[in-house]
Parts: sequence; structure tokens; C-alpha cells
Amino acid sequence: MSEPDPESVVAPEGEFRRLSPLTPIARSAIFLAAAVYTGGRQVIEERQFTGAAIAAAAVLVAGGVFGFASWYRTRFRITGTELRIDTGVVNRRSRRVRLDRILEIGVNQPFLARVLGLAELKIETATTEAEVSLAYLPLREAHEVRQVLLEQRDIARAQDAGVAGAPGVAPPPVEPVPLVRVPLSWQVKGLLASGETVGLLLLGFVIGGMLAAGLSLGAFGIGLATFGGAALSLLRKLVGWWDWRVAVVPTGIQVRHGMFSLTTRTFNVERLQGVRITEPLLQRPLGLARLELSVAGGMKDGGPGDEGSGIALPVAPRELVWRLAADLIGADPSAVPTTAPPRRASWLRPFARPWLAFGMDDRLVVSRAGLFARRTDLVPLARVQSLRLTQGPVQRWLRLASVHADSPVGLVHTQGQHRDPAEARWLVEVGVERARVARMPRAVI
Repeated sequence: MSEPDPESVVAPEGEFRRLSPLTPIARSAIFLAAAVYTGGRQVIEERQFTGAAIAAAAVLVAGGVFGFASWYRTRFRITGTELRIDTGVVNRRSRRVRLDRILEIGVNQPFLARVLGLAELKIETATTEAEVSLAYLPLREAHEVRQVLLEQRDIARAQDAGVAGAPGVAPPPVEPVPLVRVPLSWQVKGLLASGETVGLLLLGFVIGGMLAAGLSLGAFGIGLATFGGAALSLLRKLVGWWDWRVAVVPTGIQVRHGMFSLTTRTFNVERLQGVRITEPLLQRPLGLARLELSVAGGMKDGGPGDEGSGIALPVAPRELVWRLAADLIGADPSAVPTTAPPRRASWLRPFARPWLAFGMDDRLVVSRAGLFARRTDLVPLARVQSLRLTQGPVQRWLRLASVHADSPVGLVHTQGQHRDPAEARWLVEVGVERARVARMPRAVI
């Protein structure tokens, strides 16, 4: 891909650009589904083929008109200081995004857009509305716009910091360096050794037993719906995890995955607040684990499906996951001493107590919890905003207390549950001082 000319993308005042003319088609999937549903219902329930065709055509025409109007009324402009996006068919909306507030820009290609050679730019910003979207642009143009936005962002930040530079001159783009590619064998092992697969098999045995007993399908229609939903969930995971690749880029790591819909996201190491390593019960004998990242200001955990925004590796050998986590954090988690709660904590956590652990050193806070899915949270002390001690009424009776190391809202939450009060107070006092030292700039020798 050739390097874009910033002058061709950064517009002078008053000049706007439009999205791809194929955008209405790329967004027509929902209208196609509505047309199929409307026409299919007419055919199945009333056997009216003519009415079904008319209803489906009406939905498609309405969708086409709305899609064209939405595309025609959407414009965007990039200046030296901001990205402006004007949208709205009935109510007009103009959103302006300061370029120096842009964090990262992902390139996504849903299936239909990928067929048409289009892509969507998902722009993460350090604002209350964390995400801005430009959908859709030709793939080549999307990459050019992404690169120019990042270049203009760096120039704007340098100017705000008082650093002299030549506007419009940026270093050439650096191609991602491949790091990890998740093979199909890891994906299959991870999916087979999951709670959803076990639940799906159990439900299948129950349904098969009821069929063998001569019961009507209507007697357990909900069971069939649940079975289909679980099977669809597994299929979505397989499709979402397909060809999962992790590469190194100048700002951190880039994740790229998807069979039909292609998703690309970059995790900036400078904004990394912590990592979570999850080892599900059924995957532990296979030596598999999952790596998730918590990034400040970006998309939060809880994305659609299990291929959410914070996952760096959905399934991989445990040693690889821990090694990549240590590289991203910049510290060795295995070197951090951790302790378990006292035995009297078994009154509150009778089964999970042996798996609870908490500890810290001069650079890192580590906590472990989870009986079935063992979760290990790692947070650099420099990212810890506060440490606090909590003690509920039952904890006071049992002479226990919990320690919380608060970091920005996100996936990771390090806490030492049900500790001895003296140990909890010591952890808070020592942790506050260590966090203060860790945030201090290091002297260059």
C-alpha cells in the first residue's frame, strides 16, 4: 500500500467528503433480513406468494430510500485540529472530535462490506463517548484516512506540547511484525473444553432421552431453542476466532481475526492498565489459557460475543500467554510473592479459599480468584490510583478484611479478599508508598 498524501485527505475549511456510494448496500443486511422474514411469514402462514413478494419489495424499497438518504446526509472533514462528522436524515447531528484526543483507530470489515471491498473505521477517543465510526469507506481509502488521522494526531500533540516539527511530514508507516497466529487446533481444543460445549452435550442427551421416551417435541420446545442458541454461540466463537493473529506494531500489539467479518484492533502499551489471564477448569488439563487486556479510555469489556474488544489471545498454551503478559506489563508476574487468606476465611469461601491469592512487589500487583475459571489479574503499581481496605460485618466477626487496588474502570480489578486485618493494613500502607514511587519518573543514568 502506497503512502497517502496528507494534503489529499486533510481538507481546507469548508470542504467535506462523503462515504462510499456502496454504503447503503453494505448496510442493507438488516433490511434484507426484514424482507425475508416478512415475505416468509406471508408464505408460511397465508400461502400468499404475491403478497409476500409485495411486502418484501416494500421493505427493500423503504430500506433503500432510507439508506440512500442516510448516506447522502453523512459527510466528514479532516482539518489540522479536528475530525468533523455530520449525520442525520431528520435530525441533523454534527460531531467534532479533537485529533489530539484520538487514542486508536480500528479497521473492521463486516461480511457484506468485505465482499464489496469496504471497511469501517472505529475511532476510540478519550471522551465520554468513547467511540466514533466512519462506515463505510473503500478499504484502501480507509487505511489512508486512518494513517492520516494518526499522523495529524501526533502533529497536534507535538504542537500542544511546544515541540517544533514540520506539519504534514511524518515517518513512513511500519508494517506489523507477526508474533502469534492461533491455529485451528487451539481453537477446536478451546471450544471443546468449554462450559458451553458441556452444556450443549448435556442438553442434547436430555432431548434425546425425551425423544426416546416418546414425548412430543412441543413438550420441550424451550429446550430445543436453548440447544440451538448454544450451538449458535459456539459457531459464532469459531467464526470470530478464525485466523486470529497477533502482530507487533510501534505502539503495541495489533489483533486481527474473523472468518467472514474481519476485525483489526491495536492495543497501545502506553495506555495499558492491566491484563487478565483466565484458565477455565476444562482447559487447565490441556494447558490452555486466555489473555485479555484492559486499556484506558478505549472500549470497555463486554463486547458482543466472546470475541470482545479486550481479548488479545482467545486460547493459547499457558506458557505463551504468561510470557506475552509479562512482555506487555514489563515485569515478571511469577516473581511477585503472593499469600492466601487465613483458614477462617473458609467460612466465607469454603471451596474457593485455596485459590485466592494476593501480593505485590515494587512494580506489580497480582491477584488470583475463581474456582472454575481461575482468573489472574496483573496491574502495574504505576497504574494504581488508590488502595483501600473494606470490612463487612461478617468479616469483622471473623477478623477478616479485603484490600482493593483501584485502577481505571475496565476489565481488571485486583483485590485481596478476606485477609487478616493486620496484613490488609500493611498492604495498604506499603502499597500506597510503592505506587507513589512507581509513578515517579525514573532518572536516566
